[in-house]
Amino acid sequence: MSRFCSRAVLQRLPSQLRIGVAVALVSIFAGCVTKPPVPAGPAPEEIARQQRVARAQTNLNDGLKQYEAGNYDEAKTNLLIALDSGVLSVPDQLIARKHMAFIQCLNNRELLCKEEFEKAFVLDPRFDLTPAEAGHPTWGPIFRLVKTEIEWRKSGKPLPAQPVKIPTRGEKVLAEAMKSYEDADYPKAIRLFQESLKETLTTADQIQALKYMAFSYCVTNRLTLCRAEFDKILQLNPAFELDAAEAGHPSWGPPFRTVKARQKAAPVRK
Repeated sequence: MSRFCSRAVLQRLPSQLRIGVAVALVSIFAGCVTKPPVPAGPAPEEIARQQRVARAQTNLNDGLKQYEAGNYDEAKTNLLIALDSGVLSVPDQLIARKHMAFIQCLNNRELLCKEEFEKAFVLDPRFDLTPAEAGHPTWGPIFRLVKTEIEWRKSGKPLPAQPVKIPTRGEKVLAEAMKSYEDADYPKAIRLFQESLKETLTTADQIQALKYMAFSYCVTNRLTLCRAEFDKILQLNPAFELDAAEAGHPSWGPPFRTVKARQKAAPVRK
């Protein structure tokens, strides 16, 4: 029945009956309207997985903050918990493995540091450090060692006996001292040079530490201490000379020449 005919029929009905029919029709049509389905919530398994991911991310973030603060034991614990969760994304796993390696290297656990880098390469064969990270004196050489070994294995060639030398404790401290010197942080450089000289160093490395410690004293106007370091160098190697650029430096050139002249004027011991 068309809408027009239905309206005409209703209008011919008594008013009371017409109202009743209208109410009945409204009820019928209302019952026919389909309600939109209520969206189902996530499954319990998905909720549990999301909670694990959130906890792992919290552990990772806490570990990184503790690392930056120098709290390496606490950082290692949180990073391990995050890794053991099994729900971290590959990029986050690489971040955790990298910082685990840094921590092991800083604690002089070179083999464990090496293992963490190897695990990172298993996750992503293209794994790499930033230039600043790769140049770090503590973990940079170990990272390069791992990378070299992986490249050799890919080529099918036998590994060299020792493709990259792992630095000793003294060499690492000396490298850190040089970095501080290059950054013009002379008080820190002096402290680290002194610390490196307490470790086992070759004569060449000892002379390097003493020379740059002398330079650090000279540029901070502590000339007596500067001359004392040059004197120690000449005791190790009486033939020692600064190169041309160093000898012409206005801060340490004159103190070195003073010490050298005093050495030449000293009577020869029999």
